[in-house]
Amino acid sequence: MPNDREFQRRMLAEALSEKYGLALLDGNAVAAEQVVRDAYDDGLPYELIHDAVVTPALHRIGKLWERGEIGVAHEHLATNISLRVLALLRELFRVTARRADHRVMLAAIEGEHHVVALQMAADLLEYAGYESIMLGPDVPTGTLAEIVREHSPAIVAFTLTMRDAARHLPRAVAAIEAAHPNAGVIVGGHGAKGRLPEPAGIAFVSTVADVVDVADALVRRPQLN
Repeated sequence: MPNDREFQRRMLAEALSEKYGLALLDGNAVAAEQVVRDAYDDGLPYELIHDAVVTPALHRIGKLWERGEIGVAHEHLATNISLRVLALLRELFRVTARRADHRVMLAAIEGEHHVVALQMAADLLEYAGYESIMLGPDVPTGTLAEIVREHSPAIVAFTLTMRDAARHLPRAVAAIEAAHPNAGVIVGGHGAKGRLPEPAGIAFVSTVADVVDVADALVRRPQLN
């Protein structure tokens, strides 16, 4: 059961998410930034702002687009405003602590073009002290082994939401395992379900807010210590 403080934070986050969504619908970047500044000033944790303010509003925008109630330009504008907001959050929550020099490489599977959640994951990991390397959208599977060997990340995190991109996931994971056998692999996004078994070293996350805890669990594995 959540305590009173957690309940109040959740209620505040829901109210701010409504305001944030309205700002996105209006295409008002200044108003959207003010919402997250208010969340920061009210003491909401970094993870909660991502998971309970920004993410639900973006989901609502996506649903409106799917139903044809807004155009694709509105959806793109909302995405770009949110990327700007994420940059603001990085500055608001800047920290200097590092997490044992562990590096996380983040990539969207080949054919995957949605990267807002991936950027949220990168921000949360950096806030927690990890070094992150963002490869961005639509990363060709054939290039993964070389860049993993070059940077030797402790963890590679993939996002997968698009059905057509799901067929590339097993080969992408195999490429990581061949290039850097000790690297952990995190997979997030509803497109990943049922695509892989879950052996040691591979973890699936259902929400962006879980990514730091999952990364911590992977780097605590004996082979990484």
